[in-house]
Amino acid sequence: MLHRAAHLALAACLVLVGSVAHAETEDDDEDEEVEDDDEDDEEDDEEDEDEDEDEDEDEDEDEDEEVEDDDEDELKVREADVAKPRTSAQDWNVAIGPYLWASAVEANVSVGGSNVESGIDFAQLQKHAKFGVEALVEVRYKRFALTGDLMYGVIGLDAATAVGPLMVTMSGTASSLLVDGAAGYLVRGDHDSLLSLEARGGIRYQRTEVTAAVDVGGAIVAPPPIIFAGSDALVGARLFVRPTKRISLTGTADIGVFGASSSTWSASADMSVRVSRVMLSLGWRTLTMDGASVNMVMHGPRAAIQVVF
Repeated sequence: MLHRAAHLALAACLVLVGSVAHAETEDDDEDEEVEDDDEDDEEDDEEDEDEDEDEDEDEDEDEDEEVEDDDEDELKVREADVAKPRTSAQDWNVAIGPYLWASAVEANVSVGGSNVESGIDFAQLQKHAKFGVEALVEVRYKRFALTGDLMYGVIGLDAATAVGPLMVTMSGTASSLLVDGAAGYLVRGDHDSLLSLEARGGIRYQRTEVTAAVDVGGAIVAPPPIIFAGSDALVGARLFVRPTKRISLTGTADIGVFGASSSTWSASADMSVRVSRVMLSLGWRTLTMDGASVNMVMHGPRAAIQVVF
């Protein structure tokens, strides 16, 4: 019985040892499997990280390429802007058209040793005017400007004065050609500024011819035509005020510095409204000319219509 009990105890010990060993083996296998799973997870994480890095690098490269493309496009635009000629169509501006100056005329004409004065109010202009042509033109390039003002007209004269005990009457016509040409340069502001100032210099050519018959106490005398012609150098300025892009106010003044006239000057003020390519102007002008035989003052309202291109 003791031997059998010892054998049974030994067998039980062997079984216990075997079960423990088997358990340890299973634990080792499980640990190995867990370690293998951890290693697989680490490898997967490393692969994911590598893929993320590759994607980030690809995105960075794409962004860099897009930035480079944008820089190249901007550079091309700048090069194109630089390549554009500086003399563009916007630098040039031309305005031309007729105008009407309904001026009053005060003339003092020397006849021999006497003077005969004649005054015509602009309200009576149609009664005295024979015909006339008036035109304005301006060519502008950047800050430079060339302007021309042409006026030709023929008016009828009818005057009377007392020379001593005799009454002298005169009837006839007076034709006048007046051409103003000026070059200007903007010294302040530009053509889009609210306020700009232009310095000017130019020339005024005038030719006046008076043909008249003079009645002196019933005796008609027909003196030869009186012709006064000459030119004068001018200096002046033009001021622009532009409250809006379509409306402008202009003031112009000039004076003769030397020439055929003993004195000549003019001043004008105009308001202009531009509608598309048409510019409408309304203003007032005064012009004086004093010569050896003819002294004339002209003043009155004027209106102009010009085509701008």
